[in-house]
Amino acid sequence: MHKSTINLANVILEETEKEDSKSRDLDREQKLSDMGAVTEEDFYTLIIGLDNSDSHAGLNTDTLLVAHVIPGHNMIKLMSIPRDLRVTNLRGFAAKINSIFANGYNYAVRQSQENPGLLSGKYVQLGNKNVPEEYISSGMVMARETLERYMGIHIDYTFLANYQSLISLVDEVGGIEINVERSMEYDAPSEDMFIRFEPGLQVLDGEKALHYARFRKDNRGSSFHSNDFERGMRQQQIIIALIDKLTSWDNLPKAFEIMDIVSSNLKTDMSPNMMISLVRQYYGKITRDNIYSLPFPGQWNAPYVDADQEELEERLRQFVSLDRPNIDRTTGS
Repeated sequence: MHKSTINLANVILEETEKEDSKSRDLDREQKLSDMGAVTEEDFYTLIIGLDNSDSHAGLNTDTLLVAHVIPGHNMIKLMSIPRDLRVTNLRGFAAKINSIFANGYNYAVRQSQENPGLLSGKYVQLGNKNVPEEYISSGMVMARETLERYMGIHIDYTFLANYQSLISLVDEVGGIEINVERSMEYDAPSEDMFIRFEPGLQVLDGEKALHYARFRKDNRGSSFHSNDFERGMRQQQIIIALIDKLTSWDNLPKAFEIMDIVSSNLKTDMSPNMMISLVRQYYGKITRDNIYSLPFPGQWNAPYVDADQEELEERLRQFVSLDRPNIDRTTGS
């Protein structure tokens, strides 16, 4: 699992952002200095889904998912962040949240071209390419810190995943069972993607699960399109189905084997020791009944998603609380 580790202190950012990043990383290291022992404290993780594959070399992060993990209650709260959420970018201008990773990545590229000495010589794999670690770290840190400011939380761990991460994980567990609620039909020949779904309970393999997670537009016109809020909930469905499958085995060695197989397609600042410790202590204890999906309270205001401040504050109170949220499990409201 060491091949999944990335050093998020190895960044190229503007000085104020870099100092903030170092301070946060030092605080995190101090708080969790004994990486082999998980405390009962709650923590936050950010999952960044990169729009990148062998057929499509994009840097947009169309999947952003924040998880509040509460070990003492064996509970996880999930909140998907709409890709078009209006935030502030490096230059102080309004931007979509899905562009912030690319902002950090490209800033690091430009600065290193002017001053090659900024690069450490460490490389990580992105899709089918190896790129300097600083490029990936800078993008991950910029996305993390933007969401930290927006949500008023401290994110302890960040995971970067690409398309292959999901495909390999779902295939390795033998597929996942999903109740598809609507028909979907969309073709993207340039990405070798052809989506076809009919309603009903069905087992999805890795490629089908990726299609289900990505679906937004429909060949049949705008009345058949799916908005970003619905897509976020489908992605959470997949995560819950994966947890269901993994815990149903009641087989810890097999769970570790799966983690090792898929780790090559992940990048994270969570140490292998911490991953192992978490799985050892909580495998089988967190089930779908202890996972809560909290929809993001936003509205489409072209070309951005904006949130009513009062509604956002109330939803964030539910999200950060250690108590179980008082929501309808079927609708999330």
